Amino acid sequence: MTIRLEPINDNNREAVLALSVRKDQPFVATNEVSLRQADEANAEKAGIARPFAIYADEKLVGFCMFAFDPKARDKIDRYWLWRFMIDKKEQGKGYGQAALKEIFRYFRENGADQIYLSTEPENERGLHIYHKFGFRETGIISDGEIVLMRMLKGPNKTIKDFYGVNVDAPMHIRGKKGYGVSIAVCDRDGDLVTYCSGSGRYGENFPVNPDMLFQAGSVSKPMFALTLLRYVDKGLIDLDADISGVIPEYTKIPMTFAALLSHTAGFNLHGFPGYRADHEPFSLENVLDGKGITPKLRRIRPYGKQHMYSGGGITLAELAFTRITGVTLREAFQKEVAEPLGLTRTGFFQPLDEELVANAAFGGRLGLKEDPAHGYHYYPEQAAAGLWTTPTELVKIGIALSNSYRKGGLLKKKTARRMMTPVMDDYGLCLDVWESEARKDSVAGHGGENWGFLTSWVFSRKKEICVAVMYNNVTEAADEAMNDIACKIFKNAK
Repeated sequence: MTIRLEPINDNNREAVLALSVRKDQPFVATNEVSLRQADEANAEKAGIARPFAIYADEKLVGFCMFAFDPKARDKIDRYWLWRFMIDKKEQGKGYGQAALKEIFRYFRENGADQIYLSTEPENERGLHIYHKFGFRETGIISDGEIVLMRMLKGPNKTIKDFYGVNVDAPMHIRGKKGYGVSIAVCDRDGDLVTYCSGSGRYGENFPVNPDMLFQAGSVSKPMFALTLLRYVDKGLIDLDADISGVIPEYTKIPMTFAALLSHTAGFNLHGFPGYRADHEPFSLENVLDGKGITPKLRRIRPYGKQHMYSGGGITLAELAFTRITGVTLREAFQKEVAEPLGLTRTGFFQPLDEELVANAAFGGRLGLKEDPAHGYHYYPEQAAAGLWTTPTELVKIGIALSNSYRKGGLLKKKTARRMMTPVMDDYGLCLDVWESEARKDSVAGHGGENWGFLTSWVFSRKKEICVAVMYNNVTEAADEAMNDIACKIFKNAK
C-alpha cells in the first residue's frame, strides 16, 4: 500500500466533500467547513492553508489540511496539522497511521522541525492516536482546545516555549506532584491563550487547568478599587469627599478614598498572613483593632506627603465602603464587575465556598502542614488580599480596564484615567503604572502574594493586551522569575 497526498483540485474536491467520520466522532469539523476555512485563510495570506486528499494507492480514504507560515515570529505559529480525518468506511484498516507517517515526511521535506495540532480535551480516541505517534501536550490551551506538539528532528520531547519563553525551568515546575503555574494571555491578534503546567496541590497529581482557582493576593486591591469606582461613576461615592465621619474610630483628621487607594494616607500594616481556612469569621473591625495576628491600625506617616504601601489603609477603605453602600465587597463585586464581564470564577470568596474547593489550588505546602482538605488561608481583609480568580478572568478584567482607559466602558473614560494616572511613585488608585522608553508602552498592573500564592498581572493602556501569571508557591526567586516571565510574555504578545 502506498499513501500519497494530493492537493485539493477540481477533480477531487467533490469526492473529498463526500467523506465523513462516524457519529461518535464529533470532534472533527466537516470537510466542507475545512475547505471554506482554507479558502478564507488563503485569501487573507496566500499559501498559508494547504488542503490535501489522502489516497491509499488509487483509493481516496481521507483528508488533511496543514497551516504553513515559516516566517511567523513565534515557532508555535509556523507549522500545524490543522485537520486530519479518515473516512468512516475506511477506518480500522491502518490508513490513519500510514497517513500520519506521510504527513510527517511532508513537513520535514518542507522545512519543519516540529509540528503542532490542537483538539478538544474530550477527544480521548484522537488523543490516544496522537500520543501513540509522539505528540505531547504543551500545556497551552487555545480556544478551549489542547495544543500538542511533536518534534520532527532531534529528540522527540516537548519544548516548553510559550510566547518565546521557557516557563517551567525558572518556575521549577517538576513532575506531576510539585508546584504548578497557570498563565493567560490576550495578545496583539486578540487571541486568548492559556498555559498550564505542574500540580495545583503540592504532593498530589492534581494537574493545573485554566479554570483552577488561585488566590490573587494584592491583586485584590485593584479589583476592590474597580468595584468602588463603579459606584463613583453612579454618583454614589465621591473619591475626594471627607469620609472620616464614616470611620471616626480610626481617623481624627479628614480622610478620602483617593488617599487610601493611592497609599498616601500614611497608615501601617503593609500586608496580612491570613488564618487557617477553618478559622472563625473575623470582622474588619477585629482586624483594624489588632484583635487578630496583626497589629492595630495606626497612622505613622504624614497624611498625603508620601507613598507608603498599606494593606491596612485598603482595609479601612473597605470598611468605609461597606458602611456607605450597605453591601459586602463580595456582593458589590459580583454585581458591578463579575456580572457585566461574564465572570464565573472570580470573587471575594472568603471563606471559599465548599463547592469551589474541588478545583482550587492549594498554597505552598499548606495542604500537607495544616489542613489536607483546605490548603489555603482565610483572609478577612478581602479588599487587600481576599480575591480568588483564574488568569483567564484576570485577563478579561485587564482588557476591560484598557478599553475603559481608551474609550470608556466598564468605567467611564475619565474615571479609568484617574485610576491609571500616577498619584505618587508611579502608583495610581490601587494600580502600578509604568511609562518608560524600555517598555515602549503605557503599562498598568499589580503583583500579589498570599501565603503560598504569587500573582503577576499586567496590561496595556493603549492596546488590548494583557498577561496574568499565577503560581502556588512563594519564594523570592520564584517572585523574580514570575515577574520576568510576565514581562517577557507581555513584550512578545505585542
